[in-house]
Amino acid sequence: MIMEEIFEITRNSFPKVDGIEYLHVKKNVEILWDKWGIPHIFAKTAEDTYYSQGYVHARHRLFQMELFRRLVTGELSEIVGEEAMDSDKHYKIIGLHRIAKNSAERISRNQDSQVYSCLNAYKKGVNAGIEKARINPPVEFAALNLKIRDWQIEDSLKVLTFIDWGQSAWNYPMEILREQLISKLGHKMANKIIPLYSGGRVSNSVGSSSWIVNPNKSETGSGLFANDPHLPLTLPAIWFLVHLNCPELNIIGASFPGIPLIIIGHNDYIAFGATNVHCDVIDLFKLELNPENNEQYKYNGEWINFEIIEDLIEIKDTTPLPFKILKSKFGPVVNYFERDDRLYKIQLPGTYALCWSGFGANIEDSLEAFIKVNTASNWDEFREGLKLLTINPINFAYGDIHGNIGLQHGGRIPVRRYGDGATITPGTEEKYNWERLSDFKEMVSIYNPECGFIFNANFNEDKAPKGLLLAQDTDEPYRHRRLKKIFQLKEKFSFQDFIDLQLDQRSEEAAEVLPLMLDNLKTSKVPDKFSDILATLENWDFHMTKQSIAATIYKVWFLKLQQAILRPLIGEEILKPFLGSISFELIRLFKLYENKPMEFKELLLNTFHMTIEFLIKNISKDHNKWKWGNIHKLTLVHPFSQADEDAKILNIGPFKIGGDRNTLNNAYADPLNPFDTLVGPSFRQIHDLSDWNKSKWIIPGGQSGLPFHKHYNDLIKLYVKGKYIPMLFTKEAISRNLEGVLKLQPIS
Repeated sequence: MIMEEIFEITRNSFPKVDGIEYLHVKKNVEILWDKWGIPHIFAKTAEDTYYSQGYVHARHRLFQMELFRRLVTGELSEIVGEEAMDSDKHYKIIGLHRIAKNSAERISRNQDSQVYSCLNAYKKGVNAGIEKARINPPVEFAALNLKIRDWQIEDSLKVLTFIDWGQSAWNYPMEILREQLISKLGHKMANKIIPLYSGGRVSNSVGSSSWIVNPNKSETGSGLFANDPHLPLTLPAIWFLVHLNCPELNIIGASFPGIPLIIIGHNDYIAFGATNVHCDVIDLFKLELNPENNEQYKYNGEWINFEIIEDLIEIKDTTPLPFKILKSKFGPVVNYFERDDRLYKIQLPGTYALCWSGFGANIEDSLEAFIKVNTASNWDEFREGLKLLTINPINFAYGDIHGNIGLQHGGRIPVRRYGDGATITPGTEEKYNWERLSDFKEMVSIYNPECGFIFNANFNEDKAPKGLLLAQDTDEPYRHRRLKKIFQLKEKFSFQDFIDLQLDQRSEEAAEVLPLMLDNLKTSKVPDKFSDILATLENWDFHMTKQSIAATIYKVWFLKLQQAILRPLIGEEILKPFLGSISFELIRLFKLYENKPMEFKELLLNTFHMTIEFLIKNISKDHNKWKWGNIHKLTLVHPFSQADEDAKILNIGPFKIGGDRNTLNNAYADPLNPFDTLVGPSFRQIHDLSDWNKSKWIIPGGQSGLPFHKHYNDLIKLYVKGKYIPMLFTKEAISRNLEGVLKLQPIS
């Protein structure tokens, strides 16, 4: 399909932003579209509000929603062919769609509930949008000749379980890595590479930061609030910004296409944000199979049958593939693990079952929790909502118009009878299984601390803050360390200070590691011709700006050094899935050379030479051109462009950016393409809690998922420049920035 055809198809599918549309609303609805493509929905009932939210989601993000439900159900092969087979097998095994189906059945038996009313209204709105899309399909559906199916309540629950799984699956690959290292090197050497017993650091592709101060710590005399979830930087963006207004609620924030409500944002009274607690909610259990019957496993001294689920994988242009799933008392038998949006087969002897806290959850309870949070007016009501959450634990940051601040863990943590989840658990007896999931009273809760501030950056200083183990592993400490230093030293903060913090690019990792590298390098014979390069490193302020030359040299040297140490020790097969995503701490690895100083100096010198050769080859012989932004870039990638070179016209970027995985302005790179940014702030929000009109926000890309739409990419340049747009909350403010008024009226 040539680009002219794509543009013509796409242009015809653009939804209008003004005029009148006759739909199945009960009363008149007004949608005020501001000039950044954000809909402000003003309705007279909650049902019409959720209906309208579903409608605008479907009109602008329908293909994204379609991919979500196909991914979760294991139906990607049906549209892209055999290349998606591993993904389909993996998700059919995990069974998020089975969780959603069971939840939908429970909800349908209680049609008087708020949850049913919310989901049913949203579903109807999505299907109204789908009816429009069938007339002029979005380009992706047209290109694939893909029939647009109706949306069901079950589909929204699939999306919700997918969000939960995505926040949960960061940790269990560490169990696989530890098992591989022990098998290859033995316990003693494996423990020198990553901690086996006290936990390690995981440089995770799912993180976030939040910080809040009370009025006493604020120059404005009111509370200040900031949050920016670090998630994959996708096209379209993960979040869709929306304002929902009706007599029951008035809330603005980031929504997730496919489900109703606001996930993070503010209402009339409170602001709330989210960061991942990084709890270990997944364990692998090693099963013992019956040598005479591989559909049986040993449990409490007996051979018992697996529960067998027969499924079918539909594959484009070929016959369907029958697929068998085995379920044990611990969970399904798994063959894959996920790292950085890639699937890898588990390269270990034996059979492994996966246990996840989400398997025992009623996911609909989490939706009810968000209904309550969206309408909460104070701390107690906020906590009453979070009490219902059954998902992977999340740090919910809180601030209100009265100057109160807080942080509350919501979700459920496994309480283990055996072990701590850091290594693979035996799966032969009941005593190895989890005892239970945590109660809300066991979760961390902080309200109005004396210090006047709260911050979180996914690092758990205390692994068991209330006697309940969160996880042996945690995120790297550097963002946490940066925030701690600033909040302990600075007396008061301004709104601009909060912006500056979200854009901060100082690397505490570099400040810790680089001096050690340089001190040891300088005892070697470094050629005089490299003196300018050494001086650049020695004079660096550790800020990873896109203009920094030292940042480039440091990052390349860091990676070369890390790989030079690890490859001979553990081999490429073990290293590849984990490089970058698992923190093989350089300082820890340096200890391998404590008794080999000459070998260590030679290693540093060789990798320093390799760094310079790399930079000359990939940038320029002129080291003044080795600016971080010249190799460190962000491209928002349309799914089509991964299979079709011509479709790269649908991508947005590349853009030169600063930061890295350990800066507050986060930029987590693809470990296999170490300077292509995969993850970063997926949404930024900052609030002055005394005046919602001062609030600011931004997402990468744009609001619309429709290629060539004016709001497909209009926010990206602001985003990469560290700019924000106003978070318009009153009709007066919206009217001053209006693009159009769309009126939804009941079909008579």
